[in-house]
Amino acid sequence: MDGKIVFTRGVPPPEAFPAEELSECFDAAIRNDTAVVLQYGQQPGYAPLREELAREYGVSEDEILVGNGSLQLQDLVSARLVRDGAVVFTEQPSYDRAISTFRRRGARTIGIPLEEDGISVERLEAALSREVPAFLYLVPDFQNPAGATLSLEKRRRIVELADEYGFWVIEDIPYRKLRYRGEDLPMLREIDSSHVITMSSFSKLLSPGIRVGFMLAPSGLIRDVTTLGENTYLSPVLPTQAAVAEYLKRGWLAPNIERLKELYRPRWEAMSGAVRRELPEARAFIPDGGFFVSVMLPEGANTENLVGRAKDIGLVLTPGSAFFADPDDGEPSVGDRFVRLPFCAVSTEQIDEGVRRLASLI
Repeated sequence: MDGKIVFTRGVPPPEAFPAEELSECFDAAIRNDTAVVLQYGQQPGYAPLREELAREYGVSEDEILVGNGSLQLQDLVSARLVRDGAVVFTEQPSYDRAISTFRRRGARTIGIPLEEDGISVERLEAALSREVPAFLYLVPDFQNPAGATLSLEKRRRIVELADEYGFWVIEDIPYRKLRYRGEDLPMLREIDSSHVITMSSFSKLLSPGIRVGFMLAPSGLIRDVTTLGENTYLSPVLPTQAAVAEYLKRGWLAPNIERLKELYRPRWEAMSGAVRRELPEARAFIPDGGFFVSVMLPEGANTENLVGRAKDIGLVLTPGSAFFADPDDGEPSVGDRFVRLPFCAVSTEQIDEGVRRLASLI
């Protein structure tokens, strides 16, 4: 196979978008609620969407803020919680844009090693004995970038530690509903919500372009973050939020999720199989859902200018070091050996050929 193969951003392919349904929902939202949807308004987000989310998650509407994607909400929460000299803990590796967001807000960002079943609780406890973070940022289901899922035992221990030490836990769950095998584990907030901030978005389930994300948290924190939002962007983007509310009200989300699973499952299987076949010496994270398989290449692998050499043979990769915060133990980062492999926006043929090209470089 000739041509460029892109293993960089975790984006949906064009065929994933429910364009006709969204078009109907935009039309209905604007026609039926014109005076609200096309005006400045509701600072915590479009009221009917918050009502839908409150029903789904069993919270009150004053515990919900809808924003312009979950990354914007992470930035606002960081602005509220991070003080001079504060530390934030993440998984190691973690979502690169979250790491850069926390650093931009002045936080020292420390990565706690990731294991097959999620963040190392032993290393987390050791880090907590040294200092308490403003918050711990987790992607507990089909983690970005690695694909790991946090075990039930670790979920329980983490909320215990949050209560004991008094820090917030952000659970970011944009991939949670895209499970291809196995059974759901409870969200951290379902175990104990007292120190948990839950964030998600509709980017992976409907469209990234609509920029609709939300957070669930105690009402006092929601009020504080809402005020920061008002001072930042004046008013939420009501037309897109209203279209999502209409989509949910019509009961279309669950069928669309099933359609996405059918679209993505063969690609997940192809990437999982290709990694096992072509990179048998690497430590592979094979997820039960989501957008990413990942590998930690063996110590003897040739990682010198890996991204550049890959580009020379038509394979586009994201530098692994971008996903690594400051190490918790002061040891050098192993980010040059880490490779994230998004599979949703590439064909099974591209997956097989792309992983073969990667293997040829190392």
